[in-house]
Amino acid sequence: MKTSIQKENILKSSILFFTISAFILSALLFTSCSDNEGIEVNDDTVLIEKIESASKTEVDATSLPVATASTLNGDLADSFVETVQLANGLGFKVSVDTFNESREEEKSDVFFSLEGRQLNDTDEKRKRKRNKCFEFVFPIDFIMPDDSSITLNSKDDWSLIKDWYEANPDADERPELVFPVDVTLKEDGSTQTLIDIDELKTIKNSCKRSKDKRKCFKLVLPVTFTMPDASTIEVTERAGFKLLREWHKANPDATEKGALNFPVDVEYRDGTTATVNDETEYEAAKDSCRD
Repeated sequence: MKTSIQKENILKSSILFFTISAFILSALLFTSCSDNEGIEVNDDTVLIEKIESASKTEVDATSLPVATASTLNGDLADSFVETVQLANGLGFKVSVDTFNESREEEKSDVFFSLEGRQLNDTDEKRKRKRNKCFEFVFPIDFIMPDDSSITLNSKDDWSLIKDWYEANPDADERPELVFPVDVTLKEDGSTQTLIDIDELKTIKNSCKRSKDKRKCFKLVLPVTFTMPDASTIEVTERAGFKLLREWHKANPDATEKGALNFPVDVEYRDGTTATVNDETEYEAAKDSCRD
């Protein structure tokens, strides 16, 4: 009888031991899996810091692994590689320059592993340089340094500009965006018509300063522009601004822009209107928006 009781106690102890062991093992595996969920981000951050602090050698862009093409021809299709630096045993620091004016900064850095995987960069300052607070409404046009024009019908066409520069390696001038252009603000989805580079710069500055990205005022249509060849273009609806863009595409060597004919009425964000009588008042109105 005593022996039977001892065997039963031993059996119970064994079952308890294996149950506890299984529980501990499961907990360890769960913890390990949970830790691994964030390990890529953490490892990428550490690796980027190591690449930044390491001594680096500048190498040719052709030295980049094939796998980097998915990024350079994807999200960065609107950019071209300026320099490539290799940190031995760690990875690559790639400096890029963009011709996409919707990005907050022209120049930024991206990092890749030795295998060519883009590293997840959590540095807010670097990420902000590539940030876009608006998207262009396609099509948009560019005048190239040889006075040819390139039309982008979708974001996939940014590579056309990159291809042009690869075919013209001696060109050092940037492509000229043809205005007016429509942009969609990512903040609220509204569409704005930008009639010149000044209005585009104002929106970009608002992005950087986290201010209202909407235009301070818009022209009340119809308005008329006198072009450099003395012809006139009347814009009666927003879609009519494309007539100005088409004129500039057809006259790529024109050094002047179409002149807005005054007086014009403008409508401010709050719905109020005012009459602007000449260029001086128009510039003063734009300056007041920057304050």
